[in-house]
Amino acid sequence: MSDDTPKIEIYKRANKLKVKAGGDPKGGPGRFDATAVNRANIVIQKMSDMYPNEIKKSLEELDRLWNETKQMDSNARADHAALMSNTANKIKDLAGTFGYELMSYFGTSLRDYILDTDLSQPEQATIVQAHVDVMQVAYRENLKGMKHPLADELKRVVAEAIAKYS
Repeated sequence: MSDDTPKIEIYKRANKLKVKAGGDPKGGPGRFDATAVNRANIVIQKMSDMYPNEIKKSLEELDRLWNETKQMDSNARADHAALMSNTANKIKDLAGTFGYELMSYFGTSLRDYILDTDLSQPEQATIVQAHVDVMQVAYRENLKGMKHPLADELKRVVAEAIAKYS
């Protein structure tokens, strides 16, 4: 190496945001303060009382959007399909946050199905309707986990609709 070759220096800057969030200032893996995690869990637990009402409103919105979508021509359905997908995603998020695994499963399934389909065909409408129906039952029966016998039946209904009409 000649003397006229520029020397490169590397500066390691502290990641202030990482340190603020509880990370290691020397660059190691970050961690979360256990007391902050506990405070967040307490807030989530207190908000869990709101879950039934929030899910009820979201299911009503989903039902309203679906009924409107069924009345539209195929060109207008795409915009409504996006709204339905967003509502299904909201249901998935709420259910997942508060431990309603089955509702989260159906919210994810409906969201993904709507994003991957054109709702102009009756067969596809049957699959969407199956999702909406089982979500209503899961809410009405207050089903949380995936291991309840009724949960298995509801999953089977949607799986059969998808297998038959896809």
